Amino acid sequence: MMKGDVGAKEAAAMDVVGARTIALGYSRHAKPFYSQGIQKQPHLLLRLQVTGTCSAVLCGTKHSIEPGDLIVSKPGDSYRLEIDAGPDENGEKRIDSADFYLVCDGPWIDAWLARTDFPSKSRIEASEEILSLWRRLVYEKRNLRDDNEELTEALLKALCLTLERAVRNRRIGASGDAAYVPYQIKRYLERHATEPLTLASIAKRHGVSVSTASHLFKRTFGQSIMKYALEVRLAAASERILLSDLPLEAIAEASGFRSYPYFCRAFRARFHVPPSAYRALSLARTGSDRL
Repeated sequence: MMKGDVGAKEAAAMDVVGARTIALGYSRHAKPFYSQGIQKQPHLLLRLQVTGTCSAVLCGTKHSIEPGDLIVSKPGDSYRLEIDAGPDENGEKRIDSADFYLVCDGPWIDAWLARTDFPSKSRIEASEEILSLWRRLVYEKRNLRDDNEELTEALLKALCLTLERAVRNRRIGASGDAAYVPYQIKRYLERHATEPLTLASIAKRHGVSVSTASHLFKRTFGQSIMKYALEVRLAAASERILLSDLPLEAIAEASGFRSYPYFCRAFRARFHVPPSAYRALSLARTGSDRL
């Protein structure tokens, strides 16, 4: 099948509507817990281990489950959860296991599963992006007073797609494919650009030398790592200038600039006006819109 055909097939699959949340929540166990027998799931079950450990029997195979492990039990798969005492950091036996879980179905879920190749267990980065989506979905599902069915469905789809990306990214990263390193660095910069950054720390975090990181990033995106970090910082600063009343010095610092004069020079080079004029122009446009 040609690459274009694959893209068309995936696009068609995502045109399918209908995704239903049956059950979900955050579960914490301080006592032993065993699900009843080996059950075959009639729906899709997603379970993300957040803290502690447990065991799960997935399609007849027993797995040790640790923080960051995502269980994907598809319709028809057998599943059993076992939570028992395990050693803590001091070697003492105790139970402290927590997870987010989700049971769902629907035509969209069926189409999504058909185009993915999830294993029963995957190790992913339990990022705040994933956890916040899961928390929001839990909140909306419990909010019975509002007519939020459309919002709940949208959140469910967003969570599924975000989990898919996390599994895919972890899989590609684990393969050691050097071509993937610049994309990892790019995402890292987008999340951490406002923090202190050095080429050495970025390269070390991604398991490559400074020269390799710099070469791969520039070859892929046509600019240096620090140049891209500067662009992300300036974008964050421009947004804060437009949407907040914070002093410009505070905005510069919050956006990752340690020197206000340098921030002003960089901002003017990017937007062709100093930060103060940028804010004044924005206020003038806002005022004219109100007339």
